[in-house]
Formats: sequence, C-alpha cells, structure tokens
Amino acid sequence: MLPNIHAVFIEFNQYLTTHLQKKHWVFVLSFLVFLLFSVIYFPEIVRKRIHNDWTHNDQLMQQFVNNKIENPLKPTLNFAPGEHYRKRDLRITPYIIANVFHLNALRLFYLQLLLLPLFLFFSVSLLVQITKSPPISFWATVALLFSYVGNSFNYDTLFYDSYAYFALLMALYFSGNLFCVFFLLLSYFVDERSLVPSMIIPLFVGLTKYSIETTKENFKTFFQKMIWQNRSFWMVFVSMLVYVLVRVIFYINYHLNTPVGANSGVTIGLAFKYGTKLPYAIYSSLKLNFLLIFCTCFYLFRKQYYFVGLWFLAVFLMSFLVGTAVEDVTRSLAYSYLLVYIVYLISIQIKENISNFIYFIAFVNIFTPTFTLLLNLYKVEAFSWLIHF
Repeated sequence: MLPNIHAVFIEFNQYLTTHLQKKHWVFVLSFLVFLLFSVIYFPEIVRKRIHNDWTHNDQLMQQFVNNKIENPLKPTLNFAPGEHYRKRDLRITPYIIANVFHLNALRLFYLQLLLLPLFLFFSVSLLVQITKSPPISFWATVALLFSYVGNSFNYDTLFYDSYAYFALLMALYFSGNLFCVFFLLLSYFVDERSLVPSMIIPLFVGLTKYSIETTKENFKTFFQKMIWQNRSFWMVFVSMLVYVLVRVIFYINYHLNTPVGANSGVTIGLAFKYGTKLPYAIYSSLKLNFLLIFCTCFYLFRKQYYFVGLWFLAVFLMSFLVGTAVEDVTRSLAYSYLLVYIVYLISIQIKENISNFIYFIAFVNIFTPTFTLLLNLYKVEAFSWLIHF
C-alpha cells in the first residue's frame, strides 16, 4: 500500500517548524541534505581520483591550478587572450586559500565540497529570519540547491565558482557589519561577475530596515533611506573601490589583468550564437526561481514601487548581459541568485502567501536536469557515477 504522500509532506513540514527554530538543528539538517545531495550527484572528480581516470585536459587543468597555487600573482601570458586560463589571472581567492593551507588543486575542490553544508546552513538561517517560516526556508533553499548554484559545489571542478557563490551569501548574511566587506572582496577575486549581484545587498538591507510602502515616497527620501543612510551601500561601495585599487596595483606590479577586446572571448550577446542550446543553459542557472524574479518585477511595477523595481530589475538585466557576454552562461547567470532572497523579503512584507508555489518550484527543480554551457551543452547527471562502479 502506497503511503499518503500529502500526509507525509505535511508531517515533515511540521517537523521543520518544530526543530528549525534552533541553530544546531539547522546545521544537522543541512549536513544530512549535503550527504544525500552528494550521493545523488557524486563528484566526478572524486570518481576519477579513485580510478586514476584523468583525461589530457584534466591533467592540464590540474597543472594550471597547481602552478597558480604555487605562484598566485604570476601572470599566464603564454595563453592567448581568448583562452579561459587568461581570464583566471585575477581570480586568485581560491589559489591564495590553497597556498596558505598547503592544498593542491584536488584538495581545494574537496574543500569546496565541504562548503556546501555551510551554504545550506546560512541559506536556511537567513530565510528563517526573513520569512519566519522554517518549511518555506527549507524548500526555498532546496529550490536553489537543485539549480546550478547548488550543483556547482559538486560539479564545478577546478573552476571554484562555488567559493564566490558562498562568499556572496556570507556577505548578505553579515550585511550589517564589516565581515560583509571581507566576503565581498573574496567573491570579487573569485570572479569579477559577482560585482553586479552584490548590488542587491544594499537593497536587501534597506528593505529589511524600512517597509516597502515607504519606498513609494519621492526620490529624495528614497535616496536618503536606501543609499545615503544605508551603511551596507557604503560597505559595498568601499569593497568595489578596494577591489579596483588592488587590481590596479596587481596590474602595475605583477602585470595581472583580464583580457579585453575582440579576441578576449567577452562580447555582448556572445552566447546567443549557440541558438537552441542557450535556453537550457539560462534555465539551469536558477531553474524555476526565475519565475519568482519575473513575478516580483511585475508586482513591483504594478504596485508602483518604481524605485525598488528599477533597482531589482537593473541588477537582473546587468547580470543577464554579463552572463550572455561569455560562453559559460550557466555559471555566470547563477551569480544573480541573491535576487531570490529579495523575492522572499518582499513577499513577507506584502504578506503574500507563496508557500504552495515554493513547494512546486522546489520539486520541479529536483526532478529536472541541470545543464551547463561551455562550448558545448553538458548535462549534470544524477547517479551518473553508478555506471562506473
């Protein structure tokens, strides 16, 4: 006899409501989800390590990363500007971490795996603060986990974008103090694409402090509350300023730069050359969380929250432009996931009941495949490791 799925789901949500008010239970659940998720998406690089099954490209990648770990500030001028290796010269946060803790390329990836339960913990904790609803907080995090944002912790081998995803979440979580600056700088030096979504942090803090209704006031009042008197805005501004200054210093002293120009592999709309492959890549970055973003944009303008709507929409559009200006669309667009936290914050302020919609999104995200686009469309397979054992 089949169990009553609806009754089990209700009971599980009740369990979440009872236990996720306590931090240690949040971490226990996060670790259990991490273990289950890792079984579903067994890291391919771990399998290759067990069987010593490395391709020539795998070996080149490891050699490049290990060289950068040994000399993080040594430029890779021997590569052509369009090569992805050249774009990684200033993405030095992972290499410095590995250098300090004496890790190699593979161990740096294993450390990335261990960041996933922490990512889950801070995501659930932050959403519990916002929504006051442990079930929504849990399933909203699951909805992200089964998009590329979560998959990257297991799948993204030797690119280390997950360090940036994690640092952005930590910057949002610690947006009220100077830890925010520290984590923003870490994320910027994993990948410069995190600069754009970091601008959502001042909006998040402003809407946490002030009711969304106050944003209908004139622009002068909005500017004073959300920008001039918003400490987090200045922390993001200082982070960006420090980032630019450090990049200038690195360029002058170490000749580190990010290639630009016609042959750099960065052009507005570059990814559209992939035609029908592109929608799969775009969808996989956030999956049905995109619906939340689109619905929020529509709601903000329909209700005449124009200043908030323009800020929110501008961050999304800039993330989209940056994401489609390169070939690795999926990982680029995934940086915009901070927008999802704004959605929940706004939905609580306007007292909209979106719980059933969130459950639907979570389950659709679980049962739909994730693709990443880098020259070709690759499917992140669940249980693919089983065929190799």
